[in-house]
Amino acid sequence: MARRRRKRRSAVEDAKDGGVLAADKIARLLGMLLVKDIKKRTDQVPLLRAAGFTVSEVADMLGISATHLKVAHHHGRKKRK
Repeated sequence: MARRRRKRRSAVEDAKDGGVLAADKIARLLGMLLVKDIKKRTDQVPLLRAAGFTVSEVADMLGISATHLKVAHHHGRKKRK
């Protein structure tokens, strides 16, 4: 009986199936390093948004809803002024 070889999938194909691209993983890690010493989320959110992350990306990183994130972002910007 001959074995069938599995075709290797590219990273883009894995991402289409719900996986995460390596570049996205690196970006998330760098974002988390950016805010690792900041305790309050209201202070973390504006930094991550200024670094170029979208609302949904930051919400996923911090484990909060998009609505909560928008409120935290507003409070963080208000606090800086």
